[in-house]
Amino acid sequence: MKKVPFFLFFVGITLATLAKDYHVDGRNKQRGNGTLSNPFQTIQQAVEVMRAGDVCYIHQGVYREQIVPSRSGTKKRPIIFTRYKNDEVIITATQRVKGWELYQDKIYKANNIQMDLGVANNVYCNNEKMQLARWPNNIDNNEYSLDAKFIDKTKGTWSMSFISNNEIPKIDWTGGVIHYLGAHSGCAWQRTITGYLPELNRVFFKTLPNKWPFGKTHSPQRLEKGHRGVFYLMNKLEALDAPNEWYYDQSSKTLYFYAPEGTHPNHQKVEVTIRKELVVIDKNNIQIKGLNFFGGAIVVNGDGNTISNCMIKHGAERLITDLNGARVSDAAIQVNGGIHNVVKNCVLEKGSVNGILLGNRSSETLVENCIVQHFNTTGIHAYLLGSFGERNRVIRNSFSGSARDGIYISGNDSEFAYNHVQKCLISGADGGLFYVTGNRIPKNIEVHHNWFHNAHADDRHAGNKATGIYLDNNSAGYIVHHNVVWDVEWAGLHFNWDAVYNKIYNNTFWNVGKSDEALISSWVPKRNGRQTNVKDNVLYNNISDVRPWWDSGDGKKYRVDEKEFLGDEADNKFENNKQFSELPFETKKERLFMPFAHSPLIDKGKKVKKNTKGYKGKAPDLGAYEYGGNYWRAGVNWSPKDFAWPVSKDYLELGIEHIKNNRYHLK
Repeated sequence: MKKVPFFLFFVGITLATLAKDYHVDGRNKQRGNGTLSNPFQTIQQAVEVMRAGDVCYIHQGVYREQIVPSRSGTKKRPIIFTRYKNDEVIITATQRVKGWELYQDKIYKANNIQMDLGVANNVYCNNEKMQLARWPNNIDNNEYSLDAKFIDKTKGTWSMSFISNNEIPKIDWTGGVIHYLGAHSGCAWQRTITGYLPELNRVFFKTLPNKWPFGKTHSPQRLEKGHRGVFYLMNKLEALDAPNEWYYDQSSKTLYFYAPEGTHPNHQKVEVTIRKELVVIDKNNIQIKGLNFFGGAIVVNGDGNTISNCMIKHGAERLITDLNGARVSDAAIQVNGGIHNVVKNCVLEKGSVNGILLGNRSSETLVENCIVQHFNTTGIHAYLLGSFGERNRVIRNSFSGSARDGIYISGNDSEFAYNHVQKCLISGADGGLFYVTGNRIPKNIEVHHNWFHNAHADDRHAGNKATGIYLDNNSAGYIVHHNVVWDVEWAGLHFNWDAVYNKIYNNTFWNVGKSDEALISSWVPKRNGRQTNVKDNVLYNNISDVRPWWDSGDGKKYRVDEKEFLGDEADNKFENNKQFSELPFETKKERLFMPFAHSPLIDKGKKVKKNTKGYKGKAPDLGAYEYGGNYWRAGVNWSPKDFAWPVSKDYLELGIEHIKNNRYHLK
């Protein structure tokens, strides 16, 4: 046995002994010294003294402050912030509002309220987000359903700086906000209202840029499905006329509120947001464990940090007013940079924009076993999870609920595996449960062993363009294998422009659109005088129900369907893909999608290097599962408990009934 030098042994013992446990309890009547018997009153007191190896135990209570570590830990001796035993700890970005007095009818007001966050101002009642005063009212209290009006489409009643509608209430809307979703329905926007002409039923706003996402795509210029877009108006006191609505007068510091069911706000827990971030980690090797966060975000910029077993509710709520683009950087958890950061076993619920964002300066980040649901209520380009950094891994998570896309992964050499993604494109269209764009340069991103289902755009205004896996404009180098896509309304797989060098192996597609619509769809228009074309992709061993295989073109101008996958002139390798008129796999919950005994899928696959290794029998099976092989399930493998708030069970839905009975088959 090799002997350890005495001085090294001594140093190790000394460092271990120097590590300290600190306690924080907001119920302590004095400042405290951080011991169990006399804990600190605030987390900040602990932050000021903690060093590598120290642990901060936070006792039961609500803490209206931030965690901003002032020093780094080390890999072996991280700095840890966690709850004490099984205490329920809530760290909130809000401040309680009391002293309400009647304003008029059932509307109350509170004076001397400081709300300085602009587009990030929010009001919560009993832990639920309230609605900024608007017209028309949000009748069903569901932000995804819009409850909007169509703009007038007659020539002269709309432009890039105004819209008209004869139902607009005749109040001065100047200074309010318009929320607009165009007829194409791919990206919503909001603008400050700069003027109002009641005689023309018209509101004005700053002229939209003549570029994407505005331009001819997401503006009143676009006529589609017989209309030019839908809208609603917000942020005027005169529009405050329904339960759950609020308005803040910045000049007088007065908050107006119509509480749920018209009750007196003094009898409710009413809170306003006073900060955007609850945790900001600019240091390294910090661990946040077992805490609950409300109304604000967790931001990570350092290396080797871990967020685990936490719940974040309403972590990223904001308006998107007057943006010049289609994205925002706000998210409930933002890993902006750094390497080897980890987010695991967390629950993230509710937000108007992104759930988790891994920025382009982040790398080798792991997101594992998290539940992320009910984000992107605005309909902007926001995601349940967006990953832009290199070599990030997103493994075994459950994602549910987005007005537009579900997942976006674009960083080179990344992996998205064993995830369950559902219920996206609720309000908008022209997107996917998995959606990306590219630049024709292969990314080497592996997307495998995932479940994607339930994509249905709101066809009252958005049309039927919600797809499964969407490799949009010039996406390249995606390796997509052993995934299952079902119950979507527009193609299981979609390519656009010059989508090249993608490998699509052993996927199961079922009930993806009407039976006369293609499994694979693509759009190959001329761009800058050059004809685009989906080419050099490889598609083997995929299965679907019976339908056309491929539909590509540019409307009436250019169609290349047969060249994509058939004959000597085919642009793509399309081999050993099969369709079935009857279900070739199990539909029982515990064996869903697994081939049954004697299934026509068994041993009918083509061998693909790396992707079909470990098969049973004479050859690989077709589709996403191997008979006799490991039965894998997508999504988290734990049940959330011991959090401050109940967790919605939406992430558990499977929609098996839409596998057995094709809801889109034509009568």
